[in-house]
Formats: sequence, C-alpha cells, structure tokens
Amino acid sequence: MSISKWKQATAGLVMASLATFLPGASAVAGEPIRIGVSTFLSGAGAVFGVPAQQTAQYLVEQINEAGGIKGSPIELAFLDENRGVDNTVVEFRSLVESKRVDAMIIGLSSSICLAVAPAAEELKMPTMFWDCGTERLYEERKYDYVYRTSDWTPPNNLAVALYMLKSMPEVKTVAGINQDYAFGRDNWAAFKQAVQVLRPDVKIVAELFPKLGTADYSTEISRLSALRPDVVFTSLWGGDMNTFIRQSSSRSLFRNSTLVSPNGESSLQQLGKSFPENAIIGMRGDSWALDPKMKDVTGHQAFIDAIKERTGAYPSFPSYHMAQAIRSIQVALEKNWDGRRETLQQELLAGWKGLSLKDFTGELVLREDNQSVEGQLVGVTAKSDAHDFMILDKLVLFPGDSITPPVGVKAQEWLKSLPAGMLEQFNVPTKN
Repeated sequence: MSISKWKQATAGLVMASLATFLPGASAVAGEPIRIGVSTFLSGAGAVFGVPAQQTAQYLVEQINEAGGIKGSPIELAFLDENRGVDNTVVEFRSLVESKRVDAMIIGLSSSICLAVAPAAEELKMPTMFWDCGTERLYEERKYDYVYRTSDWTPPNNLAVALYMLKSMPEVKTVAGINQDYAFGRDNWAAFKQAVQVLRPDVKIVAELFPKLGTADYSTEISRLSALRPDVVFTSLWGGDMNTFIRQSSSRSLFRNSTLVSPNGESSLQQLGKSFPENAIIGMRGDSWALDPKMKDVTGHQAFIDAIKERTGAYPSFPSYHMAQAIRSIQVALEKNWDGRRETLQQELLAGWKGLSLKDFTGELVLREDNQSVEGQLVGVTAKSDAHDFMILDKLVLFPGDSITPPVGVKAQEWLKSLPAGMLEQFNVPTKN
C-alpha cells in the first residue's frame, strides 16, 4: 500500500479504547457476540495492522448482513498494540474482567502474545492468536484457552531455507539481519538451524539484530555490503522492512546478494518496483491474493475486491491471517453453539479443538496442542506488466505436515534432526 493510500485508509480511524465497539451492518436482534481484537493501529506496524483491522470489519459486516451467528450479530472492540506490551495486557484484563467481551483475537506482535497468553489462561478467556509466530508460545507451557490460527516460525523458515538451498545450490555464505526481539531472533534461529543441518558447508558470516523501529540501517548495510554474502536473510516486517529495503536499494546491496525473507510478501505492494528482483519470498502461510491456483475459490475474488476498495491494495498475509481468526469463531459457533449465552464460550472452545478450516487459499488444522498446521507458499520476485509492484513467480507449496515439528517436540531440537535427504523430497525451480 502506498503511503498516500495508507493515510486514506486510516483517515477517521477510531483509535482503540475499552468503550469502542464497532458493529457491522445488521438487522439481527439477538444479543451481540462481543470480540476484542488487538493489532497495530498506529506506528510502523500499522501497515500490517490497519488492513487487518479493516479485514475484520469487512468480514463481520458480511456475517451480520447474513443474519449473524445463530441470530446474534458480532461486535468488535479494537486495542492498539503500538501502545506497548504492558498496556495491551492491562486493556486485555480490563475487557475480560468487566465481562465486556466473549472472546479475544490477539497478537500481531510475538511479545504481546507471550505476555497475554498466561493472562488469558488465568482468566479463562477463549483467545485466538491471529498473527504472532513465536515458537515459544506452546513450547513453554500448555493452554486450554489459547489457540493460534496463524502459522509459526519453524515451518515458515524451513520452507524458505529449502527453497533457497534447492534453487541456489551454489550458495556459500549467508548473513542475517533481524529485529532484536522474540520474533526476529526466533526466525533467524530456525532458518540458521535448518541451513546448517541441511548444508553444513554454508557459512554464516553475520548476525545483526537492530532494534524494533530502527530508522537508519546505514551501519548494518555498510557491514553487509563489505561482506558481500551470497544471501541476506531478514524477517524484518512492516515499516522496518520497508525502510531497510529502501535504504539497501539506494546503496545497491542486492546487486551482489540475494534477499531471502520468510514474510516479505507484505512489502511487495508497498515498495513497488523498488523491491529487489529474484528475491526468495514467503508469506507466513499459503495465502497470496494473486496465486493462480486460488483464482476461482468461492468468495475469494469478492474478498480481494472488498479489501482493495477499503485499503487501496490487494490483501496481504496479515489480512488473510485476520480472516482465519474471524472465520475460526464463526465456524466453531455455527457448528457447536445452541445460541444460549451461558454456553457460548464453552462451545467456542469445543469448536476450536481440532478445527479444520478452509479459507480462501488453502486449509489449516488446529492440532492437539492448539497450534495450526498449514502449507507454506514460497516464490521468487519478478516484474509484471500487469502490476506496478513485483509479483511472485516459480511458486512452490510446501505441505504443512512435512515441515512442522511434531506436538511436544521443541523446534530447535526437531530442526537439528532433519533428515539428510530432506532436500531431495522437494522440487524447486532453479533461480535465473
């Protein structure tokens, strides 16, 4: 999304407050189902968070116009994660303890997910994590009230590692630049471990961890330019990713190094043709609006058109992640709930257990530890006459069950034990 269109999209935005509920258009008269949603509504993360917010609003409007869920409309209350981890936890607790919500959708930020999860469990509040990817969530403890529809760090990074090693067999050196917090360090650890196990001859030449919200990457870019690694890996996202790419492109960093990003799809439209060509890009799942295999999926084009109208851009993976979370509540309640208020939360949790959810671009399953399993789509950036931004070519869908650690096994331990022949299990187009 361009800066001007992003400003249009956020004009008139109702900032988060505990009293703000936003119902969709609805003629249903039942008592509303109130859902709290946290995302970035301001700051660098808003390029992710605002389109996700607008996706939630659109889908709720569609549900309410169709009669709601068992005759009850949905109402949304939004919290701004840019106000900090501690503030988000306080607002979460306030909404729950005042009984102003029936369920929560939480967490663009991994730090916020890790802080909110224990509170959700303590307060017995059905909570769906919609975007955060940290592997630590279910490695550090078990939860009965906390679920996650979004993908997570190990499969996302293993997929791009496999793609890189298969399409670039000549790769010898890799450098990493990732944000200095849970998400950045977890992504780098997973990618690095996968590469070192599958290709121990590949040398890691730099591990850089700038702070979240860094405005000037000149020091990091100078070091990377001097090292000239074959690959620069980054899990930077939102405004940080856009700033890094713009500053790197102006200094021709990617003339000598290939960019590899497990979540870079979200920046393609925002950066236009200035995004590096031949970069290996993932999207934290299998959701890409321009995936030709999903062109005729029922409702997909209407979803794309609606999000484009509201945001000025095709939906990116944050919008699809939010759609998965909203749909998980809808599907679970439509299947299980009898419409009585006193059973709503109990039946929502029962519906989430083992949920199989078909969305616009694939299918995910919530397994026994409440973590989702879904495929990972990876491709290479290429110019397109039909669009003013880079698209993805040479797409490969890695099946979720083949790249995801089993229940109860820590990601790093599983990645250390990857079979030597794993690279031979997948066919990946060779990069030009």
